[in-house]
Amino acid sequence: MKKTLIGLTMVAVLTMTGCAISPSKPKTFDQLGQYSTVPLNDHSYRVSFRAKNDMSFGTAEEITLLKSAQTAVLNGFQFFKVLDDPSNRNQPPRKAVVYPTPMYPPYGYGYRRLGGFYDPFYDIPQVVTVDPIQVAYSIECYKDKKSAPSDAFDARLILQSLGQKYGVSPTGQVLQPQPVAVTSTQ
Repeated sequence: MKKTLIGLTMVAVLTMTGCAISPSKPKTFDQLGQYSTVPLNDHSYRVSFRAKNDMSFGTAEEITLLKSAQTAVLNGFQFFKVLDDPSNRNQPPRKAVVYPTPMYPPYGYGYRRLGGFYDPFYDIPQVVTVDPIQVAYSIECYKDKKSAPSDAFDARLILQSLGQKYGVSPTGQVLQPQPVAVTSTQ
C-alpha cells in the first residue's frame, strides 16, 4: 500500500512538472502587437505599431521597420525612406516609480505582517511603464534604386535579414512557427 501511494505521488508530480516545463507555442509576426498601415497616397504610407507590455522600445522600433519593409514589398516597391516629420520623433515610453503600501504600527516600518520578520527588499520601489510602446513611421516608397534617394532603405534586404528573426519571408509573407518537437526520455 505504501509503495503504491509513493508511486502514485511520483506519477502526479512528474505529470505536473511535465506540464509546467512544456514549451509555449511561439508567436507569429502578426501576434506581436497591433499594426496599422494607412496609405497616404499611391507611394506613401503611415505604418504604426503598438507593442505588448513585455517588449522593449528598441525591439518595437525594429519591428516597425520590418513592417515598413513588408508594406513596401507587398505594394510593389523595393526601396523606402522614413520621412523626417515631427511625428517620427518617438520617445521611449514614460516610466513611473511605484512605492509599496506602507505598513502601519504595530508591524513597524519594513516588517511583514506574517511572522514579523524584517524584509530588506520590501521597501524597494518598482519602476513601471506608464505609456504603451507605440512607434509610427511615415514612409515614401520607390520602385528602383535610380528614383530612390541615397538614404533609402532596401526593403528586400531588411526582409531577408530581420524577417528570419520575426517570422516574415523575404517576399513579405508571415510564416507560421514550426511546431516544437517533444522528445521522450524513456
